[in-house]
Amino acid sequence: MRDFNNGMSLKKQINLFLDNELPSEDQMNLMHKVESDPRCNKIFNREKDFREFVRNNVKRPSVSPGFIQNLKDRIQS
Repeated sequence: MRDFNNGMSLKKQINLFLDNELPSEDQMNLMHKVESDPRCNKIFNREKDFREFVRNNVKRPSVSPGFIQNLKDRIQS
Protein backbone atom coordinates (compact mmCIF):
# COMPACT_ATOMS: atom_id res chain seq x y z
CA MET A 1 0.00 0.00 0.00
CA ARG A 2 1.32 3.43 -0.87
CA ASP A 3 2.17 6.02 1.72
CA PHE A 4 -0.71 8.35 2.43
CA ASN A 5 -0.06 11.27 4.72
CA ASN A 6 3.18 12.20 6.47
CA GLY A 7 4.71 8.91 5.36
CA MET A 8 2.03 6.95 7.23
CA SER A 9 0.15 4.24 5.35
CA LEU A 10 -3.55 4.63 4.69
CA LYS A 11 -4.38 1.51 6.69
CA LYS A 12 -2.40 2.74 9.68
CA GLN A 13 -4.22 6.08 9.56
CA ILE A 14 -7.57 4.30 9.36
CA ASN A 15 -6.71 2.19 12.40
CA LEU A 16 -5.60 5.26 14.36
CA PHE A 17 -8.82 7.01 13.35
CA LEU A 18 -10.99 4.09 14.47
CA ASP A 19 -9.04 3.98 17.76
CA ASN A 20 -9.65 7.74 18.23
CA GLU A 21 -5.89 8.35 18.24
CA LEU A 22 -5.48 10.33 15.02
CA PRO A 23 -4.91 14.10 15.42
CA SER A 24 -7.82 16.32 14.32
CA GLU A 25 -6.11 17.70 11.22
CA ASP A 26 -5.16 14.20 10.07
CA GLN A 27 -8.74 13.04 10.74
CA MET A 28 -10.08 15.71 8.40
CA ASN A 29 -7.52 14.83 5.72
CA LEU A 30 -8.31 11.15 6.02
CA MET A 31 -12.07 11.65 5.82
CA HIS A 32 -11.64 13.87 2.75
CA LYS A 33 -9.55 11.12 1.12
CA VAL A 34 -12.10 8.44 2.08
CA GLU A 35 -14.98 10.51 0.65
CA SER A 36 -13.18 11.37 -2.58
CA ASP A 37 -11.37 8.11 -3.38
CA PRO A 38 -13.50 4.96 -3.89
CA ARG A 39 -10.49 2.70 -3.19
CA CYS A 40 -9.84 4.40 0.15
CA ASN A 41 -13.54 4.32 0.96
CA LYS A 42 -13.60 0.57 0.38
CA ILE A 43 -10.57 0.00 2.63
CA PHE A 44 -12.04 2.23 5.35
CA ASN A 45 -15.43 0.49 5.30
CA ARG A 46 -13.88 -2.97 5.25
CA GLU A 47 -11.83 -2.19 8.37
CA LYS A 48 -14.78 -0.52 10.14
CA ASP A 49 -17.07 -3.48 9.30
CA PHE A 50 -14.48 -5.99 10.51
CA ARG A 51 -14.13 -4.19 13.84
CA GLU A 52 -17.90 -4.09 14.24
CA PHE A 53 -18.13 -7.81 13.46
CA VAL A 54 -15.49 -8.63 16.08
CA ARG A 55 -17.12 -6.34 18.67
CA ASN A 56 -20.51 -8.01 18.12
CA ASN A 57 -19.35 -11.62 17.87
CA VAL A 58 -16.34 -12.11 20.12
CA LYS A 59 -17.25 -12.32 23.78
CA ARG A 60 -14.78 -12.05 26.62
CA PRO A 61 -15.14 -14.69 29.28
CA SER A 62 -16.38 -13.37 32.58
CA VAL A 63 -14.09 -13.62 35.58
CA SER A 64 -15.30 -13.73 39.15
CA PRO A 65 -14.21 -11.06 41.64
CA GLY A 66 -12.73 -13.85 43.77
CA PHE A 67 -10.45 -14.92 40.93
CA ILE A 68 -9.24 -11.34 40.45
CA GLN A 69 -8.55 -10.94 44.16
CA ASN A 70 -6.68 -14.26 44.20
CA LEU A 71 -4.43 -13.02 41.38
CA LYS A 72 -3.79 -9.72 43.16
CA ASP A 73 -2.91 -11.59 46.37
CA ARG A 74 -0.44 -13.81 44.50
CA ILE A 75 1.20 -10.84 42.80
CA GLN A 76 1.67 -9.01 46.10
CA SER A 77 3.23 -12.09 47.76
